[in-house]
Amino acid sequence: MTAVERVFLSKIGDLPSTYVFRGQADCSWRLHSAATRRLIDYFDEDSSVIEEAYFSEMHWVYHRSVLLEPARNFGFGSVNGHRIPDIQLLAKLHGFGAATGFLDFFPDPLAALWFACEGDGTDGKVFVLDLNNGKRFRRILIEESEQSAEEIFRLSGKEKENLFFETSDQEGKAASESRREGLSVQAWPLIPTEAIRSIVIAATDKPQIRRELEGLFDFRRPALFADLQRFSAVNSPRLPLPQIEDPEFSLILGNQCYLQGDYPGAISHYDKSIELSPEDDIGYFCFIRGNAKAAVGDLRGAVQDYSSGIASEERLAQDREKKAKGITNGYRIRRLYFNRGNAMAELDELNGALEDYEQAIRICIQEGVRDSSYFMNRGNVNFLLNKYCDALRDYEESSRLGDSSALFNKGNIYVILGRFDEALQIYDEAIREGDDRSAVICNRNGVAAILNRIGGDGYVVSSPRYKDSTRRFVIEVSLRADANNRFNEFFNFHGIRGNIGNTSGQHLPGGKGYQGRPGFVVVVKGEEW
Repeated sequence: MTAVERVFLSKIGDLPSTYVFRGQADCSWRLHSAATRRLIDYFDEDSSVIEEAYFSEMHWVYHRSVLLEPARNFGFGSVNGHRIPDIQLLAKLHGFGAATGFLDFFPDPLAALWFACEGDGTDGKVFVLDLNNGKRFRRILIEESEQSAEEIFRLSGKEKENLFFETSDQEGKAASESRREGLSVQAWPLIPTEAIRSIVIAATDKPQIRRELEGLFDFRRPALFADLQRFSAVNSPRLPLPQIEDPEFSLILGNQCYLQGDYPGAISHYDKSIELSPEDDIGYFCFIRGNAKAAVGDLRGAVQDYSSGIASEERLAQDREKKAKGITNGYRIRRLYFNRGNAMAELDELNGALEDYEQAIRICIQEGVRDSSYFMNRGNVNFLLNKYCDALRDYEESSRLGDSSALFNKGNIYVILGRFDEALQIYDEAIREGDDRSAVICNRNGVAAILNRIGGDGYVVSSPRYKDSTRRFVIEVSLRADANNRFNEFFNFHGIRGNIGNTSGQHLPGGKGYQGRPGFVVVVKGEEW
């Protein structure tokens, strides 16, 4: 029995043609594409970066800004004057050694065994992958190959699939001398570990296996292709990444900092995004940076960013109206108004906040959109401005749109206005709708106790006043009592629920909004009239 049979063929058995193989000279190497290794090096060899939510997006931006766009700028993206598709260009770069997000596999297991037996002194490894797993892997169809790389890998809506293509299908004979015909599997960011099994090739067996393979198979070394080869060499995994001058890459770095709570770091990356971005994207980047500034407590800076974003988006909307008969990006503009309203509310600039919420709601209505949070937050500002009737209407609309907690605020206003019967009904409705927080139950029981104490109509409710610097409301209820039966009873209530937080982007938390107002006290007095 030969070493090839003993060490390898006896362990794989007879496998169907859907199985493919990859050999690596060192069994300790992870199954990472060259692009993944290069990005890990970019983050100071911190391999934990592959676990980050935005690593897949980072891969895409890397392929676009480091490989595809520069390669086309150098003239490598056309053949005989005809532009070749992105996937074919990536295949060529991959074939010449550039660090792409693909891994080479071979239908021939002995080809993979050859690469696993390179080098001495370390055990090698052959990875075995079944492409017939339809839930994990899908061939790039011929009609797809003409699409842009973004359409294939980013916008396909099949994020959980790893795509693959046959090298010969995509790049013809351009790199046929550099590697045997096989296929390339998308590994950005990773191939699922549960889809792979492996066979270790002991270092002591490598020399004998190589001798046996050399007598049976002709494995040639890569041939040099001058310019394209040099471009691919510059982008090999052995060389560090240059500074990526791409607004979306800076956005991804900022988002990672944001998710980690490093808001100053996020703001620094967002600064770079805004510096590099085209006019069409400035409004969005200002929106994201404004959220980071709000999260770190720089509300003035957040207001400035939201204002810049609004100005940018409205300029673009005016241009689009001229060019496309009124098509505007209302989705971005209303979110900017909403978040600016939140920041201004927290700064106690209530009239400005109210104007922003009203503008956001007007845009929603124009677009046929209803968002409960917009009415909830406007109701809070109306409440703080003592516009109780307006606040009640906002809370009713927010509740109608699905926010059961708006009923809690509505019940509080009825208590403040001395409309205790209606308050009890609203608290009970909130509980039936599923808002069973302790604050709701406490306030419900408090108003029930007040009603039990005051009985019928023989009482007078004073206008609410602030108790002290804590800004806690005091509402006094006076009952007729004789001189020998005077009393004071105090009922504590939980305060208005605060604003729903900022709308977010890029799957980031938007922020908490302002925190509402402290509770209030109802004092029931028995006194002589």
